[in-house]
Amino acid sequence: MPDIIKTFGGIVQKECRRSPGRAQALLKLGYRAQKLRLIAAPGKHTTKAAQMAAVQTTASMIAPLAHPERAAMASLFLPCEPLQAAGLHPYSCEGFGCFLAGTQAEQAFLQYAESEGLPDTFCSYHRVFIGAAELGLMPRPRFILNTTLACDANLLTFRRLAEYFGVPQFVVDVPYEPSEEAVDYVAGQLREMVKFIEGQTGQAISEEALSAAVARSQRSMDNFDRYITLRADRSILGELTGEMFSAFTLHTLLGTPETEAYTKQCLKEAESAPPASGVRLLWMHTTPFWVAPLRAVTDFNPAVQVVACDMCFEGLVKADPAKPYDAMARRVVYSAFNGPVSRRIQRGLEAARQVRADGVVWFCHWGCKHTLGGAQLAKETFEANGLPCLVLDGDGCDRSHGGEGQLATRMDAFVEMLRAEKGGGA
Repeated sequence: MPDIIKTFGGIVQKECRRSPGRAQALLKLGYRAQKLRLIAAPGKHTTKAAQMAAVQTTASMIAPLAHPERAAMASLFLPCEPLQAAGLHPYSCEGFGCFLAGTQAEQAFLQYAESEGLPDTFCSYHRVFIGAAELGLMPRPRFILNTTLACDANLLTFRRLAEYFGVPQFVVDVPYEPSEEAVDYVAGQLREMVKFIEGQTGQAISEEALSAAVARSQRSMDNFDRYITLRADRSILGELTGEMFSAFTLHTLLGTPETEAYTKQCLKEAESAPPASGVRLLWMHTTPFWVAPLRAVTDFNPAVQVVACDMCFEGLVKADPAKPYDAMARRVVYSAFNGPVSRRIQRGLEAARQVRADGVVWFCHWGCKHTLGGAQLAKETFEANGLPCLVLDGDGCDRSHGGEGQLATRMDAFVEMLRAEKGGGA
């Protein structure tokens, strides 16, 4: 399978130089084939919930390729319920960065971005998408919506893409300090965003449909919060890629019936799972799903399980779905990724206790200044609270950074240390 993927990715990159339209059609065909494979043959260790998240996320990548006239580009932390109420497809820059890396088609687009003056210190997820867009692989969206949370690349990437595609852009400014005043401020902007969408599409967004989507979001968040609590006493095998899929269901796809069904399935599986065993890890930040040696340590391994990832739980809040704009704004303003890095670390501590983690992995994705800058403080804080912390340096998207063997070696050593502390890992 890896050889097939590598060959496919190479063809997409070469074809994009000759005929972007044919490359786009090929990419769409490949993702449709992958969706069918996920449905028909997900793998003997893959849970039903993990399969649902993978299928849903893959479908969300296909939709903008198949129907760009109904696609609106949205940044990862943007509340997408208004798009759902309008019948539009969220078009994820970060999602396509992940998927193109998973397709092993990222290098040509990274190289193009660098040739256009984007430094390699810029987030590789964004660089991949910018390269793919400007080489003609990515279709033109109806318009672009983004927040200022949580990455400084947001301010540059989406403005550049709006200029390149020649489409309108709406930016939701999220105040740095979480407060009720900030919630009111962001809620007002989301109301203006809905008017913007209505103006761009010429159709009214039903308040009833919007409230229903926000209510599904709250039920989904509540379900997932109960799920990670149950995982404290349960053993559920998974993989790093699964955490990436879960992050997209709980962000760009939050509010859909499919995400609510996914979280219900998570609860169902947790309730019937066997007792917890092995080393339990809390993962902080993006998962380097392409690093095969590292995945060999973590994926479907009863001796070591990643039981939670902060990309999935950072925005879980309690809100009143009867006030949809307030609820959507609250999720963004009180995200653990908003404000100083100490908020993110504190949320990680809370989650570590919730899932009874034995240790924490803080993954320093190259180009993410927020994560890199907070690494040492995170390590000191977690360890002061009795949680060993491994700081791993790497890139969640760019294979050229290498160091795969070193990442796996360090992870192995960390897991062995935790096993020794637990008296053999049982």
